[in-house]
Amino acid sequence: MKIAIIASQFNKEISNNLIQGAKAKFESNNFSLDNLNIYEVPGAFEIPSFIKNLLDKNISFDAIVTFGSVIKGDTAHFEYICKSVTDGIMKLSIDNVKNIPILYGVLTSYNYEQALERSMIEKKDKGGEVMQSAIDFVHSLNKL
Repeated sequence: MKIAIIASQFNKEISNNLIQGAKAKFESNNFSLDNLNIYEVPGAFEIPSFIKNLLDKNISFDAIVTFGSVIKGDTAHFEYICKSVTDGIMKLSIDNVKNIPILYGVLTSYNYEQALERSMIEKKDKGGEVMQSAIDFVHSLNKL
């Protein structure tokens, strides 16, 4: 199984935790880390555009996993970014002609501490959870 991870570098500690959880889960399913390709983008907003470019390059992946963290601040920016990223990923997930599953692992949190807890392997391990979903999804598609 070959999986691409696209990770926002904004709130880098959160993204790194998500990636570590994903790697651990991938390995625990007896897959080699050589089959993970990790791509970094500046922020969550850039994730859908990068996915589109990746799909257009004809690089073969069984799934694409997205990671990032958007934390609510004092302005409406949080709502705009969350909606744009979510809608963009969903549209690409449904419309990509290659039918490659695209999984949503962008944390949308009210504060940094909440995002940190959700990202840590020893806490909520959302990175591992999303990676397991990707693996399960690929297995389900292979049964069709």
